[in-house]
Amino acid sequence: MSEVVWIARHGHRQDYADLGWRRQAERPHDPGLSAAGVIEAQDLAQCLGAELIEHIVASPFLRTVVTAAHVATALDLPINLEAGLGEHMSSKLFKRRPNPLSIGEMADRFPQIDRHYHSQVIPQFPETKTEAITRAGQTIQQLVQTFAGPLLIVTHELIGKGSVWGLVNQRPPVRFPTCGLTKLVHEQGQWKMAFTGETSHLSQPRHPIPEIWNYLLRQIIHH
Repeated sequence: MSEVVWIARHGHRQDYADLGWRRQAERPHDPGLSAAGVIEAQDLAQCLGAELIEHIVASPFLRTVVTAAHVATALDLPINLEAGLGEHMSSKLFKRRPNPLSIGEMADRFPQIDRHYHSQVIPQFPETKTEAITRAGQTIQQLVQTFAGPLLIVTHELIGKGSVWGLVNQRPPVRFPTCGLTKLVHEQGQWKMAFTGETSHLSQPRHPIPEIWNYLLRQIIHH
């Protein structure tokens, strides 16, 4: 059983930096990282490179995989892609079920990916905010039982919150800025949050999320 869990949100998204990107993208539902997001991911990798992390599990969306790949290189670890950590399957975000690239396609691009890992939880589409939080909690509960040793999860804002709340009682306030870190520790039979929303490892000021995205995310996450 894992007794230390790090949870990181992906870096700044490509479509946050270029609002016109989605109109011409082949896969508009699955952006990668912006130039700022790549720097954030590199900073995250440098921060975690000195930590005793033994396993990396990431959402299968491109932005989380790219973020995880930087850390995996620093730690010399494989990446396990877990659908249960994937983006909130909201009909407000997606007109139809978003399909990340297959494990094979991802592994061709990112050799750190373990081709043999199979997801433990498959999200339904569409799902409500409550259902997404519940799904995230169920996923992390299974992951900490599956993996022994310190575990890093790379995921999305709402799913990060649900992951914390799946382990820590009383649903404490949590923060997940891009490439921000939250740390959970299992002590004396219960999970405790050591810190949340840590960004001191980032070398540049946080890059803004366009107001149109902020508005949509507020509607989905905070209502």
